[in-house]
Amino acid sequence: MKSFSELNATNSTIVEWEGKTLKTIQDPYVSDNGEQYIAHAIDAEGNEYLITWSVINYETTDESEACNWDEPVGVMLVK
Repeated sequence: MKSFSELNATNSTIVEWEGKTLKTIQDPYVSDNGEQYIAHAIDAEGNEYLITWSVINYETTDESEACNWDEPVGVMLVK
């Protein structure tokens, strides 16, 4: 796993949430029901989170347009 400082916009999805910068440590993937994208992320202190985004465009083949990546619908502290 890459460290927080090694993650950037080319290898991670970066989200600002409640004053913290969260960086995904895996590519977001589609949930089993196809309604959301999900990814694990970390903050600068090494805390791990689970982030979810709602699919807003089911017609696109371009994942960059599938969700509003700047506005997750859920952020949960894992550890």
